[in-house]
Amino acid sequence: MSSKIKVSLFNHLIDAERQLLDPEVRQSERALDALLDDEFIEIAANGTTFNKYQVLTRLPTEVVPQFYNQHFKGRMLSDDVVQLSYQAAYRRSARSEFNYSLRMSLWRKQGEQWQMVFHQGTPCAPFSISMDDD
Repeated sequence: MSSKIKVSLFNHLIDAERQLLDPEVRQSERALDALLDDEFIEIAANGTTFNKYQVLTRLPTEVVPQFYNQHFKGRMLSDDVVQLSYQAAYRRSARSEFNYSLRMSLWRKQGEQWQMVFHQGTPCAPFSISMDDD
């Protein structure tokens, strides 16, 4: 099996990843449920782990930070698992300092739908934010 990902799938998963940062999606338990695998695990930058239930109860109540993400890379790990990695910068408000991280997500195909099964953000050195990069 080749690790090369089809462009259409790559673009679809970037869109799905960005949906998880959208305030409307983050405030909707139903939308989050559709995007997250039942076995979902997240390792936050501070080392805290969250499962799907914890994310479904936590995210809808949070103030949504301002996110930027860029320089996506993707590869097939198997016919039904894709790894995405990218740079992310976020801040809690327009007056806050940015936090920078390298992000990795694993997406698993369930039937005809792709769902995120794992996500991790690791703090990194600041980088230039490109407003028009995918």
